Amino acid sequence: MDWIAELERAGLSPLRDEPLARHTSFKIGGPADAFVTARSREQAGASLRIARAADVPVFFLGWGSNLLVRDGGIRGLVLALGGDFEKIEFPGPELVRAGAAARVPQLVVSCAENGLSGLEPIVGVPGAVGGALVMNAGTREGEIGPFVEEVEALDPHGAPMTLLREELVFEYRSSNLGKSLVLSALLRLKRGVKADIMAVVARQQQKRLQTQPIHTFNVGSTFKNPPGHFAAQMIEQSGLKGHVVGGARVSPMHANFIENFAGAKASDVLALVDLISERVRAASGVKLELEMRIVGE
Repeated sequence: MDWIAELERAGLSPLRDEPLARHTSFKIGGPADAFVTARSREQAGASLRIARAADVPVFFLGWGSNLLVRDGGIRGLVLALGGDFEKIEFPGPELVRAGAAARVPQLVVSCAENGLSGLEPIVGVPGAVGGALVMNAGTREGEIGPFVEEVEALDPHGAPMTLLREELVFEYRSSNLGKSLVLSALLRLKRGVKADIMAVVARQQQKRLQTQPIHTFNVGSTFKNPPGHFAAQMIEQSGLKGHVVGGARVSPMHANFIENFAGAKASDVLALVDLISERVRAASGVKLELEMRIVGE
């Protein structure tokens, strides 16, 4: 593939046929034709321009949470961010700028340590800032979207763009950022007492530890909560808590989590998703909507 050779000539060190199971929290996923980690704006832009010139599809990969990659993998370029994009900076008394590759828990704790409040509800979100912005990550107590002042990104051609607050659309587990490569975001938070904020963060972390299977291979919540319902409760009422298909199972701790507990393939997870959807719909008439993204072939 000449476009991969072009990536090599540009010094982008592409990994050929890279198993994406190495880059997802599910530890599931077939190979990418080429995998690049861009560590600067220049590298990110060059990757996009080379792929665009060759008419090659590009998939943006964050922490690899909230994501199921099918067993056939992903054709084209899988582009991840690192290096400069892992930075967290505090440019003003109530402001924080977070790179897209910074981990959400790290961002929340850093803000707390600097006496900034607002993001405590998302400290348990297992993802990177870029992915959190794209899907407006959050919990019942709050989401990231309301705090975003601006987002720096690259368009599909690799050209820089800045989206201001009034141009951003955040909805339940979605945004209008899906077609852009998010590089960083500026968030405005509230000043508070460091000790009080840290205490809230600790409570949120402890609550997650007690209620979610954070030490297993999973993607977080599999399904969105339907209006007026909780997906976990509906799955448990359908009798599927702990149910196993191949190497995948419905978590015995939290029924809205599917775990890779025994070398699961994507096909195992998809079979379990179909079974859950059918059982819940038969029992309640409610069609569950996936929160987990499914990509690849």
